[in-house]
Amino acid sequence: MADYRASFDANVTFLNGGGLAAHGFRLDVPAAQVSAAEIGALFVRHLGLLMVDRVDITNLQVFEEQHKGSRGAPVEVGRRRIVELSHVIRDGLITYPGLPAPEIRPHLTRSQSRAHYAPGTEFQIDRITLVGNTGTYVDSPFHR
Repeated sequence: MADYRASFDANVTFLNGGGLAAHGFRLDVPAAQVSAAEIGALFVRHLGLLMVDRVDITNLQVFEEQHKGSRGAPVEVGRRRIVELSHVIRDGLITYPGLPAPEIRPHLTRSQSRAHYAPGTEFQIDRITLVGNTGTYVDSPFHR
């Protein structure tokens, strides 16, 4: 079974302002026939982008080439299939019944940072508390 990759340019605009441009980006694709819209969706998942308003794909070329491993797209490796299972960790996410959910709280707010740094400088730093089993993982034999 042949593997396919795509090479393309992308312009991403975000709902909260700003944008991202990529030139000659390469990405694993599931088949030789994929649309620009499908490539855009894979690109967003691969980079883990949030608040995306629009993705414009240009200079799209799909070609036969061994997969390199992309997040968000099923990839065949030999006879085994690898599926990326990662997910965004957010405040209150239920990971397993009985385990505490992750907590994301402000450590330093934008208004607090203004009091400590040069005029016009502001940022936010959050504190994340979570148990070690948060996220997608595979148990080792020692765990049990």
